[in-house]
Amino acid sequence: MSATSPHDYPSLDKTHSSGQLSTIDDCVSWAAARLDQADVFWGHGCNNARDEAIWATLHVTDLMDQEYPEIASTPISEQDYSTVRDLIETRIRTQQPLAYLIREAWFAGYKFYIDERAIVPRSHLGDFIQDGLEPWTDLSSLQRALDLCCGSGCIAVALALTYPKLIVDASDLDASALEVAKINIDRFQVEDQVQVMQSDLFQNVPVRKYDLIASNPPYIPSEELDELPEEYLHEPNLAFAGGEDGLKFVRQILIQAADYLSDKGHLLIELGNNADALESAYPDFPFLWLTSRSEESVVVLLSKEELQRYKFQ
Repeated sequence: MSATSPHDYPSLDKTHSSGQLSTIDDCVSWAAARLDQADVFWGHGCNNARDEAIWATLHVTDLMDQEYPEIASTPISEQDYSTVRDLIETRIRTQQPLAYLIREAWFAGYKFYIDERAIVPRSHLGDFIQDGLEPWTDLSSLQRALDLCCGSGCIAVALALTYPKLIVDASDLDASALEVAKINIDRFQVEDQVQVMQSDLFQNVPVRKYDLIASNPPYIPSEELDELPEEYLHEPNLAFAGGEDGLKFVRQILIQAADYLSDKGHLLIELGNNADALESAYPDFPFLWLTSRSEESVVVLLSKEELQRYKFQ
């Protein structure tokens, strides 16, 4: 990425020609234009420049809990504008995900702590935690769940917050990621509901009967790891590396999950861009793909009965 002069992108004066202070929306427009001109990649909470500009600006101005149209014309202080400007320039220069720079990520409607020890929360599973899984199951009636490959703990914590009677185990191989999960468990005060454990998939997980196993495991094929955008290279490689075809861990989960599910239990697993690979690997199995709010069908739901009957290998 070539160096950029301050004169190469739109400026934002602190006042309009009318003498009024610049607004939140003026700052957002400047930040969006700057991001649009830069060589950055979306995919860590936003999918376009304007949404990321809004996120950065409202974070700095501490207005994330407000509806944007209601505060867009609010004047922005010179100090806050300067902070947004520096934040956007750091985002462009380092190509770090914005979430890492501000130590904040949104998932299932909740604001989580995040840093480089864990992958940035962005799983489609958040939609189904909020919306439920009817008619296949009633999440509000479940007693115990497992967040397998939990990373930051966002799935486990969101489940606990959304369904206060649910007990959740959260496991991950990466001890550093579990440190982030513990921060979020403490932040949301769900220690009585969520327990973390270090485990290579099911290796150290107690043989309990979970009503739900939710997992967003590593699923990037080996040959694609070196082709990931710069932003992804700031995240733990362990969270992406899914083996030669991306299904190394997915297969193991499919083989073992039934042993850890209650009779009416379900496995909910995300495959992302590797969903087609699962279909190709098991062409005879009628997978049930759930469609998220963004109209993507990359999450599959399987019952214990299906897992036992098919005998995945």
